[in-house]
Amino acid sequence: MSVVGIDIGKSQHVAAVCRDQAQEAEHGVLRLGSGRGGFELLDAWMGRQGEVSLVVMESSGHYWMPLASHLRSQGRAVAVVNPLRAKYFAKSRLQRTKSDPADARMLAVLGMSTRPTPREPLQGSELREASRFVMTLVQEQAKVCQRLQRLIDLAFPELRDTFEDPSCASALAVLRMAPTAAAVRRKRVASLAAVKAPGGKRSLGAKKAIELKALAERSVAPPELEAQMAFEIPILIAQYDLLESQIQQAEVHLSSLLDDDVSRRLQSIPGVGPATAATLMAEIGDIWRFDDVDQLLAYAGVHPREASSGQKGSNPETSWHMAKTGNTHLRTAVYRMALVGTQHNPVIAAHYRRKREAGKSKMNALGHCMSKSLSLVWGVWRNGQPFDPGYQA
Repeated sequence: MSVVGIDIGKSQHVAAVCRDQAQEAEHGVLRLGSGRGGFELLDAWMGRQGEVSLVVMESSGHYWMPLASHLRSQGRAVAVVNPLRAKYFAKSRLQRTKSDPADARMLAVLGMSTRPTPREPLQGSELREASRFVMTLVQEQAKVCQRLQRLIDLAFPELRDTFEDPSCASALAVLRMAPTAAAVRRKRVASLAAVKAPGGKRSLGAKKAIELKALAERSVAPPELEAQMAFEIPILIAQYDLLESQIQQAEVHLSSLLDDDVSRRLQSIPGVGPATAATLMAEIGDIWRFDDVDQLLAYAGVHPREASSGQKGSNPETSWHMAKTGNTHLRTAVYRMALVGTQHNPVIAAHYRRKREAGKSKMNALGHCMSKSLSLVWGVWRNGQPFDPGYQA
């Protein structure tokens, strides 16, 4: 039996074969395009290699997906390995040559010597793509918020005295009507008091309207930038509103992919919505492939990593840091879960308080909460029961 290794590229792939019991792959390789013609060329080439028991490739970006899907449709066993695994395997063999043919031969040898487990390579790919799409929109909206807050500091910095978050729904409602301090000064109190956030039931009210007028009269906003701020702020708010609409559409679509018992149990954890639940399910995949919770923490990269040698890191309180290796998308979802959980999840909130009282910094304590959050996911998912805040007690 033989193992085929394929180095994935954007427009061209390279395939190499390693025969049974061989220590090295054959020197000759096949170069194939990433389209239908290249796939047919690969099929014909593999047919001449005798019995191929396994095809190994790296999960390089998204370029591997069409080829992996094609090979599975042909009945081939496919193992998609983490690029880091391939990198360290090459280092262990003291491989110094870095080229597409060399990488293909290395993957073939990796498959022959370590026999990675073949899986359905695109299982759960629709849910994974949908959850990552929602998260991308959320991140883009957060960037718009950051740019908007900078403009507010130039156009009406005193707005923060009325609204702790100047990008909240009520503050944005005011800015839609009057984007600068000068514009607020020109508005009547009654007009400001009647402002409502889109979909909101309560108006701003006379008390806050009077407060805003008084702040606008004493604003330190530079008048030289007033016209430009009045031009830029409505455009950024329009971007924010468009992204908000797109996020809502994407989450509705995402919810249609989550109609099962696991997603409902995960969403019983305070701080886990449809987007976070989808990301957890898509990125973790089969929870039973992890023997214990420590393996799951390592997969997400939220496990501790020691950095100490000699005098460096001699303090045990500072020599340990979050590893931040593994699945970035999963770690991002767990971070959001922990951040919301410090306010709305009693288990996470209590854990955060204990770490802060122990002298941990805010970010260090939040890192501990990320591990705790993923442990809750482990328990709810594997025990088959909804979240119970009194379970440990």
